[in-house]
Amino acid sequence: MRTSLNNIKAIDDHLLGMAAPQDNLLFEAKMILNPELRADVYWHQKTLALVQQYGREQLRAEIEAVHKQLFTRPEHHGFRQSILRFFKR
Repeated sequence: MRTSLNNIKAIDDHLLGMAAPQDNLLFEAKMILNPELRADVYWHQKTLALVQQYGREQLRAEIEAVHKQLFTRPEHHGFRQSILRFFKR
């Protein structure tokens, strides 16, 4: 089954806590009555977790690249020394 954009929005709102309490309650009732919706929610949740993990890995890689530039290039020697002094206190 192809999930409609309305279903995707409703699932997102539910999982991200953006739905109103009464809408959340109605959505949970729909999940009880509709196993396909329950499966869609499960897979959507897994997808969101993977996207979040990927984003974290990308951020770590960017931070590591900046760290390497700041602490290995000679033109950043003064900055590097300032940071190291700050942490020696």
